[in-house]
Amino acid sequence: MWALMSMSWESRVWAAIAWALFVIGAVVALIVRPRDDYVRYWAFESIGLTIVVIVAWILVKIVSIIFAFTIIIPLALEVLYGLGVFLLWIIGLLKAFSGDYWKPPIVHETSEWFRRVARL
Repeated sequence: MWALMSMSWESRVWAAIAWALFVIGAVVALIVRPRDDYVRYWAFESIGLTIVVIVAWILVKIVSIIFAFTIIIPLALEVLYGLGVFLLWIIGLLKAFSGDYWKPPIVHETSEWFRRVARL
């Protein structure tokens, strides 16, 4: 509750936009609100999410090709992948809009790695 009261409405909206639209939203949010720490946090988390989603998609496709002779394994992997990405996206969207700082597993570590590599 405290975070909701201390965070401006505009910061929460831009943080949600940064998360919801992946890299494009992150870049736009960073351009519009470059000095807002909350928006910057969620923009980098969004970039981390994008990297994780792409790498996971590649891994799912590789495993699906390997197990293509069994129709059920590729199908199950793709359904689980899609459901996982969707749930992660929804939870992050709600957290960003509510004014919370959230550290989703793997995504947060990836965003911190990207921040160090990009020196931002």
